[in-house]
Amino acid sequence: MPYKERLGDRRGDLRFEIIGQLWGSLDAVELLPLRNLGTGGALVESRLPLKLEAVHAVRLMFEEKVNQLQVRVRHVTPMESTDGERYLVGFEFIDPGASALEQIDRIVAAGLCDPAARSEA
Repeated sequence: MPYKERLGDRRGDLRFEIIGQLWGSLDAVELLPLRNLGTGGALVESRLPLKLEAVHAVRLMFEEKVNQLQVRVRHVTPMESTDGERYLVGFEFIDPGASALEQIDRIVAAGLCDPAARSEA
């Protein structure tokens, strides 16, 4: 049977042997419904229970303006949902800039947070 090159076969390419541990990172993007928002932080809905005190990068998007923010997970609360497991996750903003604070004020003024969250939070 003749040799047939398989998709992804890298034996013809240069390879390097890794000695010891090689650390890497993985970034995942997840859209989280915003339930409540203020200048100190946000309450979002997540399919995953995020680790308490973990720091994450988030993008806050509104009216074609995007702000990159660092947040710390302050609380995680399981909630009942017909869509499977869901969690309410409380984020604390870490040093938001003036641009982000202005954007947060515009979102709050527009009343775009989920009104159902007001009774749960």
